[in-house]
Amino acid sequence: MTLEAITKQIESELFDQLNSCRLMFRLFSRTKTEASVAHKMQLKGDSYRNGHKMQDIIGLRIVVYFSDDVEIAELFFNGHQVVDRSIDSPDSCTFQPQRLNIVCNIPQHLIQDFRAALPSQYAPFIDNTYEVQIRTIFSEGWHEVEHDLRYKCKEDWVGFENYSRTLNGVIASLENSEYSMQSIFRDMAQRCFLNGNYSAMLRNKLRIRLSGNGLSPALTTYLHDHPEVAKMAHEMDRTVLLLTLACHSRHLHIDYDTILFLINRLEIHDAELMKLEPAETTQQLTEFFKERALSC
Repeated sequence: MTLEAITKQIESELFDQLNSCRLMFRLFSRTKTEASVAHKMQLKGDSYRNGHKMQDIIGLRIVVYFSDDVEIAELFFNGHQVVDRSIDSPDSCTFQPQRLNIVCNIPQHLIQDFRAALPSQYAPFIDNTYEVQIRTIFSEGWHEVEHDLRYKCKEDWVGFENYSRTLNGVIASLENSEYSMQSIFRDMAQRCFLNGNYSAMLRNKLRIRLSGNGLSPALTTYLHDHPEVAKMAHEMDRTVLLLTLACHSRHLHIDYDTILFLINRLEIHDAELMKLEPAETTQQLTEFFKERALSC
């Protein structure tokens, strides 16, 4: 098995995990070429020969649409598979990008193929790990530009610290834009709730990928007839819902009706709404809550 094939297998497994809670995200991967490994050995060879092995032969990048989803994506990297984390704390006085890099062990069933696929002359200096970066979609664009035009050519920026600071200021502006975008969708959810457009309320409140086009007529009617239930659905904790989906061992098929029934079981507890569950949905949700939750 080639390094590229191993990378794609890790990427596929991670995609399925992230998709279980229907986050809006993109997942990218890359495998270092032998030339790239050789170049890194030239730069940091002494460090690798002294025991600090190369850990990013395989790299994955999770790009989420919203900044509050970073912590949800990070939950998928807990326990024994995590070797190291690099997480920068925000500094209110300094313009600089925030890193969230996680180093994980190569899955046990892939280690033998991984070692066999490594360039033989560099294999002793390479760890059985891969790196994951988690970013928002706005910061991803900034990082791509910065990596190619500043990080890789730092000598160009010597004596131009004012430009470097201004470039860092761009990421600060993007962070403000991310906050503004979340506020727009939060306000949209509120307006849609007040207008009785409950499908749009859920869509803008949750900001996840839901199957189908909206709530069934029966559930739409029920929410119109029971505004207190609609209000509780609007006020439910989005993070609790996503954490429930992310940290559970069973994956649900998530459409508008199912997500409302799930919210009801988690937070609303309306007996009449539960009676509207189709038999298949009742079985699905019952099995979901019976399954052992994953450690998050």
